[in-house]
Amino acid sequence: MSSLPLADTGLRFPLVLSPQNAVKVVTTFTICWIVKTLMEKAIAVRRTLKTVGDCPGGAITWLHPFRSGAPVLAPFFPLAGRIGDYYAKYSAYAKYGSTVVSSALFSNARPTFWVSDAVALKTISNNRNTFRRDLEGYNVVSVYGPNMVATEGTDWKRHRAVSKPAFNDANNILVWHHSTRVVYDWFSQLDAHNPGNKEFEVDLLKDATEVALLILSSAAFGRHNSWTDDTALENSKARHIPFRPAVKSAVENLVPKILTPDWMFTLFSLIPVPKVSPVLKETRESFAALRLHMLDLISNARDWVSGGNAASLDAALLQNLVQANMAQEDDAAVRRKLTDDEMLSDIFMFLLAGHETSAHSLCFTLILLALYPKAQQKVYEEINRLWPGEAPNADNVNASEYKNYMAKLPYTTAVFQESLRLFPPVPRVASPVSVDTEITGRSFTQNAQGKVSGVQEFSATLPAGSLAVIDIIGLHYNPIHWGDDADEFNPERFIDTDTHRWPRDAFLAFSAGPRSCMGERFAMTESVCFLANVIKRYEVGVPFALRSKPFAEQKKFLTLDRQDDPAPHQRLRNFPSSCLG
Repeated sequence: MSSLPLADTGLRFPLVLSPQNAVKVVTTFTICWIVKTLMEKAIAVRRTLKTVGDCPGGAITWLHPFRSGAPVLAPFFPLAGRIGDYYAKYSAYAKYGSTVVSSALFSNARPTFWVSDAVALKTISNNRNTFRRDLEGYNVVSVYGPNMVATEGTDWKRHRAVSKPAFNDANNILVWHHSTRVVYDWFSQLDAHNPGNKEFEVDLLKDATEVALLILSSAAFGRHNSWTDDTALENSKARHIPFRPAVKSAVENLVPKILTPDWMFTLFSLIPVPKVSPVLKETRESFAALRLHMLDLISNARDWVSGGNAASLDAALLQNLVQANMAQEDDAAVRRKLTDDEMLSDIFMFLLAGHETSAHSLCFTLILLALYPKAQQKVYEEINRLWPGEAPNADNVNASEYKNYMAKLPYTTAVFQESLRLFPPVPRVASPVSVDTEITGRSFTQNAQGKVSGVQEFSATLPAGSLAVIDIIGLHYNPIHWGDDADEFNPERFIDTDTHRWPRDAFLAFSAGPRSCMGERFAMTESVCFLANVIKRYEVGVPFALRSKPFAEQKKFLTLDRQDDPAPHQRLRNFPSSCLG
């Protein structure tokens, strides 16, 4: 019998790749896809860089300058001195000899313009139609719903119209009074824990955070707790986590809250994962507890308003927010009405922005006074001229004299402003460009000693769809505006004389334009009051462990300077303490 060739049967046998070959195919496909994607992005970036015209720079930035990833990775990336480096100060502008430098964002080839020029930034700050709010970047404070910071247009105007009237001179009187009360409460705790000690160390950031939160909760929300008393309001449902620990825990866990979807909180509570599940559990509990505490504040304020006692409610901000929430549809105030979520979110935003930034600013100011004892001595002498005897304490302070106090403490005020210049609470803000526009920059040359010469203006064209970065740190270290000693601590630069007027447009610690910080006077009042009382009572020195170190090393460690530091993140974990004596 003749055999039939297998090929003639019409049967087809499937080909099955071996595991080894399957891995090779998948790997090859993945590599090809990655290479193709990278090439497409590189071509797009190259095209973008051609659109920036003659604007110096032309670098690639790998992270969006105003997203969560950038500040989280700041201690590691970008590398020192590169565009986008949080620690670069003015070095990137010095490198390119321009107050405006360009780059392209690698992820989407978006043209990005970094601006450290006072004239250009004034244009950006005041032109809200061309330079819009980067709302996506503010989702970090929209945990409970829309709020004033994360809205635009008519919604933003509505939020601001409700809150701004609360920040007036009458409220600043309360701020001075409560600042004095809280600071003396802190002094009592220091004395109790350091009996008979002429010199002792304090955990500066921890204590400054407590001070700032107690002042804010008193002057803005009518919650007058003492240093040791943190009891919840009557009938509170949130007693398992007191108010201040709930606020601080929420602030510390803000990044996990924003970056973690809700389903992951549930998943990791059911399936415990070491190190991850405990953090997510603490995050969920702290935000839940804080929400209950805020609802307690709201409920208490509603009772006052409903009872016709709103005028006597010792919390102007809370009063305004609650009244806006309670406005009826036929009420003339309905145009300012806030929903429940908006009111809750505004309260959270003020709690976050109102104490955390102040605490860090006070820390840096005391650190600078410790590093520069001559400046500290000038502050002490100025305070003694105002209060030759004992400083007014919580029982006898005439808070209504706060304007007089502030007027007679110009050097103390200048010290705080200089600290804000060197260490601004918000380092940068991003602003999408809606239409083609031009801004004025300056080209210059700078020698090895930092001296600037040959300054000339030029126009930079920003195309629609590009991103303008308001580089506050870059502006604050710009020698064109602040002099060749812009890197140095010099409070006198903030004191006007017959021949000198400090550059207001080059100081953006509280932003500028229509969206400037409405709490500026609040922050200045509490901070100057805090500093005056501390320096009147104590001499501030560097920590014991740094006493034998050279000044340059002390300064580098205490000011968290990353310059030439191979591992800055190791120091950022523990903010330095300071000594009081």
